[in-house]
Amino acid sequence: MIKDSGHRREFPTGAVRDMQEGKGRYDLLPWEAIHELALHCEQGALKYGERNCEKGIPISSLIDSAFRHLSKYMQGMDDENHLAAALWNIAFAIWMEKNRPDMQDIPTRTKEGSGLT
Repeated sequence: MIKDSGHRREFPTGAVRDMQEGKGRYDLLPWEAIHELALHCEQGALKYGERNCEKGIPISSLIDSAFRHLSKYMQGMDDENHLAAALWNIAFAIWMEKNRPDMQDIPTRTKEGSGLT
């Protein structure tokens, strides 16, 4: 079964499709950055094993690492791709929130700390 919102957009050719609002705009993604993220994932898989992070990393650790890499980038350090490392940490902080909410350990982001779910 094909999901259908009931709303259509029509193209100049007369063809119609379901509306795309709310589905994300993948055509606007910065593919160079996505490629750098994929390379960082490859390096991490070689170092730690594939899907190691999916076992669970506290979100505070990911955020701390992201800030550390951004700081190193701002200091001009080029011993590694610090922007890609920061992106990886932020991406997996988002992943943890969606898939491993038990890894949320930031007091202002927990149910007990702020009323968030």
